[in-house]
Amino acid sequence: MVEPRRLPPLLGRVMRAYRTRLTARGQYLFWTILLVGTLGLDTHRNQVFKLFAVLAGIGFIAALFAFLPRPRVRFDCALPTRVTALTPTTARARIVPTGGFGPRDLCFALPPPHRAGDRIRFTPSRTYFEAKRDEPVELTAQIEAMRRGRYLLRAPEVRGTDPLRLALTREHGLAEQILLVYPRFYSMEDFIVPLGRRYQPGGIPLASNTGDAIEFVGTREYREGDPIKHIHWRSFARRGKPVVKEYQEEYFCRIAVILDTFLASKPRAGEERAFEAAVSLTASIADFFSRGEYIVDILAAGPDIYEVSAGRSLAYLENILDVLACLEPCPQPPFQTISPVLFDKLAQITSVVAVLLDWDDEREQFLQRVKALGTAVRVMLVHAGETHKSWRQVGEELGEVTLMTPEDVERALATAQGGTIADRSTI
Repeated sequence: MVEPRRLPPLLGRVMRAYRTRLTARGQYLFWTILLVGTLGLDTHRNQVFKLFAVLAGIGFIAALFAFLPRPRVRFDCALPTRVTALTPTTARARIVPTGGFGPRDLCFALPPPHRAGDRIRFTPSRTYFEAKRDEPVELTAQIEAMRRGRYLLRAPEVRGTDPLRLALTREHGLAEQILLVYPRFYSMEDFIVPLGRRYQPGGIPLASNTGDAIEFVGTREYREGDPIKHIHWRSFARRGKPVVKEYQEEYFCRIAVILDTFLASKPRAGEERAFEAAVSLTASIADFFSRGEYIVDILAAGPDIYEVSAGRSLAYLENILDVLACLEPCPQPPFQTISPVLFDKLAQITSVVAVLLDWDDEREQFLQRVKALGTAVRVMLVHAGETHKSWRQVGEELGEVTLMTPEDVERALATAQGGTIADRSTI
């Protein structure tokens, strides 16, 4: 990838000052002064230079304010650390001026993130207000992320300005912070999980206190180390020696979610759209599991495997969404890479939910190996048009296969209620 050409240091500083030390009104005045100055170079033919002198004088006086000290204020700004794409979230700021003599015009600004272009929008990005010493001011702004990802937000800042709000002083800023933008997802009312049950060493204490009920199946003789509370007192009294109650071992439905991230380095039209739809579908499935009686142990996304355990109150949905927020397509088929590690971990997995972008021999063979381990398989295929290989002939052999187009996922995202963590992500 070709790196963007860097500006010379001096020109870079000038451009930075132009963007940060001039308001939109001040930038408009700056270009007006240049235009009028150019038109008024010939002072013998026109009187435009007089207008230039007036505008330049206003600009000069405003520029003097830019050299004033940065405002002395105490302020906090609660920016969210996690938001959902295309879901506006409110950011709040509280500003208390601590210096100065009388009212002063200030500007609260939320600068654009580093290298994010227009993917993060602040509305408004700048707010001008008049402040008095020791009188707090409460301000709000809307932050909306256009695409999922991990972004570095620039520090919120407060600057002083002249009465005409043309130029700004140096900033009084806070610290920069990371913003994770989650993919959009919707709340599924129902999702059929293939049934599979394996014995889980340690039973419920290693997971949570809810789930399959512990059933009394009989009694046996007392062995050293058995809990006293398990003694069956009636049998003890009848037989004259300790007898303990025996319970049925616990079983769980433990799930691995596998997301296909293989995308060619030069994807065809619609493939990136299908990839984003698959990510949103995976987030929706994870949301369904987090609200139900399931244990999601593994998330395999491309060549990487994450142990998330996001069910049965073990962790939170955010564990999976944190991964999906930063996920990028993989230019190489990941199935051969993850197979050795994943198959070692599938010994205690009862069900696998695979979200695939296409169907071919490599994907089919991978799922057949998973099925051969005795693990139930459910496949969600996100694809537009014909797949490389027909999947209908092997659907019954591997398990249920559901085909969804990117339009189907987007329609569900647009019509479903909920599916946002905006309220939970605000500091």
